[in-house]
Amino acid sequence: MLAFFAALMAAAPSPTPAPAPATAPAPAEAPLESATPWWEKITVTVDDKGTQQSCRYETSAAGSAACDKEIADSIRPGKGIQGQFKKVTFERRFSPGGQLDAGKLQPGDMLLGRQVMFLTIDAKGAIQSCKVVASSGDAPPDYGCNEAKQEQFKAEANADATDRQAFMTVLAYGHLEQIA
Repeated sequence: MLAFFAALMAAAPSPTPAPAPATAPAPAEAPLESATPWWEKITVTVDDKGTQQSCRYETSAAGSAACDKEIADSIRPGKGIQGQFKKVTFERRFSPGGQLDAGKLQPGDMLLGRQVMFLTIDAKGAIQSCKVVASSGDAPPDYGCNEAKQEQFKAEANADATDRQAFMTVLAYGHLEQIA
């Protein structure tokens, strides 16, 4: 998960460069679900001086919490506009089968980049094939098939199960708000 957001950070336009991802391996994470839809996102808010005001991690499965320190410290979306907060959200949506969830933006959100990948996942939970089927925005996310293939999904109980097909949509978008 951390590698996913580190890759997305590079896609957000920013006068402050994002740091290089850590070279130490990330802690082992639970395999991702491949049978049901899910989403996860990180939203960072900065003031007009570029000082991070908040960092929120949300998932469809576990709800919402403040980002852990490692994630919060790694995200630098740049300065907001004078007198405004800038929110930048990095999101990915997983849609099993043929039903695509491209991620709808809320009023006032500005798309920075969107990439949609078509995946096949084998019974062991490994991605067998990946193809980018759509890309849009001025800064398409840096998360593509190479990064997706590093993900591990839950294995099927039946080893003879056929490959699952799915879409993964990766989004980066921003929003400006007046400072109260």
